[in-house]
Amino acid sequence: VVVRNLKDTLTSLHFFRGEPKDGWDGNEHGPGSFRRFIDLEDCPNAYGDSFHWIKASAEAVEAVGSDRVLVVYYEALKANVRAQLRRINDFLGLPPLTDAKSRAIADACSASKMRSETGGRFKYAIRKGSVGDWVNYLNDERWKELDQVFDDSLGGIDLAEPLRFFQQKEIPGMPLIPWQDCDLETDRRTWSPYLCVSLREGMVVPDPDIVHTNNAIKRILSSTFRLLSFSSKTPVDLDENGSDGSPRYHLFLAPSDPWASPILAAMKLLGLESKISVDISDGQSGAGWAFLNGASCAPWKGREGPFWLYEAYQLADPLCTTKILVPVLWDTVTERIVSNDSWEILKLLSTSSGSVTEIDDRSLFPEELKPMIEAMFSDYIGPLIDDVITAGLEYFRNDQNETERLQKGRINAYTKLLHLDSLLGTTRYLLGDTVTIVDLYFSAFLFQFDACYLDAFAFRGSDGFGEPILSGSCYPNLTAYARDMFQLLKPFVHFESFGEVFRIGPSIALTRQSCSSGGKSMDTLRESATATVPNLRDIIVFLEQPARESN
Repeated sequence: VVVRNLKDTLTSLHFFRGEPKDGWDGNEHGPGSFRRFIDLEDCPNAYGDSFHWIKASAEAVEAVGSDRVLVVYYEALKANVRAQLRRINDFLGLPPLTDAKSRAIADACSASKMRSETGGRFKYAIRKGSVGDWVNYLNDERWKELDQVFDDSLGGIDLAEPLRFFQQKEIPGMPLIPWQDCDLETDRRTWSPYLCVSLREGMVVPDPDIVHTNNAIKRILSSTFRLLSFSSKTPVDLDENGSDGSPRYHLFLAPSDPWASPILAAMKLLGLESKISVDISDGQSGAGWAFLNGASCAPWKGREGPFWLYEAYQLADPLCTTKILVPVLWDTVTERIVSNDSWEILKLLSTSSGSVTEIDDRSLFPEELKPMIEAMFSDYIGPLIDDVITAGLEYFRNDQNETERLQKGRINAYTKLLHLDSLLGTTRYLLGDTVTIVDLYFSAFLFQFDACYLDAFAFRGSDGFGEPILSGSCYPNLTAYARDMFQLLKPFVHFESFGEVFRIGPSIALTRQSCSSGGKSMDTLRESATATVPNLRDIIVFLEQPARESN
C-alpha cells in the first residue's frame, strides 16, 4: 500500500491533466476540486474520496495482518529512498541489498531518470514528484478545513497518522522565545500546546502511549534507543575530536528536563566542559524538542533555522521506532546516538579518562561504591521518579480524573520518599559522606518536584499528602539534603525553564483530541492549563538558606 499526504494528493489531482474549469472552489462549471476532494458523502472523483480509501486500506491491513502488508509513505520514500528500499527488501524476504545495488535502484527510480528514458509518456505518470507543493496554493483557512475533515474521518487510524506530520505547513506549538530569554515570570502555560509525538519506523506520529488510554505507560527512564551499549569497562574516549577540531561528542539537553542539571554539573566537576559540546533545547513542539537557533554540531552546524531532535534519531537510524527523549549523547563522527539514557550518560561521563571531581579528586562513580550506587538507583531513585512522572501522565491522559493506576503511583512515590528521608537522617548523602552521581540525579528531581510536579501533576493534597518536599514538614531530612546539594547544583538549575512542564496537560489533551473527532479550540486548551505555578523565587530563597553541616 502506497500512501501520500492528502494535501499534495489534492494538488496533484487538481493539475494532473490541466487545471479543471471549475477551479479550486467551484463556479458555474462545478463544485471545484477542493470541494470534490473533501466531499465524504458523494465525492464525484473517478476513484472516490481519498479519506475513505485510506480508511478502507487500514481496515484491509488489519484484516490481512500487518505482517503480510507493507505500507510505504511517499514522503518517507522521498526523504530516504535507500532506507525505504531496505525496508521493502526485508519485507519481501530477499537477500540483503548491497550498497551498489541500492544506489542503482534508487537512481533507476528517480524522476529525472524515468523522464529521460520514457520520453513524453512519463508526463502522464507524474507531475512534479515533489513533496510539499501544496503550500503554494489555496489559503490557510482552506487547509484548516481539510485538516478538520482529516481529524474527523481519519483520527486514531494508525495508517493515517504519519500523514499528519507531512501535512503541516509549520510545526505547531513551537517555543515562543529562546530558553536564555525566559525569566521567572515567563508563563509557558500561555504558549500554544504541542502535539506529543514519537517516531514510528522513522516517521513522526502522535505518541501511542498518549493516544491510547489503555496502554500502560512504558517506563520513562528505560533506554529506548541505545545504538552503542554502554559499559563502564569500555568508556568512550572524550578526548577525541571531529574533523573540524571540535569535540567528537555532543550533548542535546533540555533545561526543563531534570537530568540536564546533573549532567552539566558532572561535566563541570569532572573537568569535561571543553571535551563535550552542548546544545540546549528551547522547549517542546509538535515535532518534539526544538532548538530555535539550530544545532551547533555536525552535520547540522551552520544550517539556518530551527533544529528538531527527531532529526538526530532519524539520521542515526532512518527506520527507528522510539520516543524522542532528552538527553542525547551524539557521536559527530559516526553520526550515531551513543545513548539517550540520562543515567547511562552520567556513568559514562564519570568513567571517562581523567574524570576526577574538583571536590576531593574522587570519582563521582568510584569503583568501590559502584554496586551500591547501582542498587540505590535501581531500587529507589529510578522507580521513584518513574512513579511520579507516570502518575502525572496518567492523570492528564485520563482527562484529569483519578484512576487506580494514578493512586497506586502516588502511594508508591510517597513510600519511597519516606524511606529516603529516613535514610538521610543517618547520613549526609545517599551513600555516606561522598557525593556520587546518584546524589546529582536525585537532588535535581527534588528541586523540580516542588517547582513543577507537585502542582502540575496534582500531587498536592492527594492521598493524604499535603505538603511540598522542600518547605513542608513531612520530610525534614530530604529538606536539609536538598539545601546541601543545591549549593553544588545551583549554577546548573534553570528554574526559568521549569514552566515547560505545565504545558504537558494541554498538549496531551490536544494530542488525544487530534486523534479523534471533535474537540476543544486551541484557546480553550490553553485555558485548561489551570494548575497553579508555585512562586519559584520562594523555592530558590528557601534552597539558598544555610545547608546543614553534618548529621
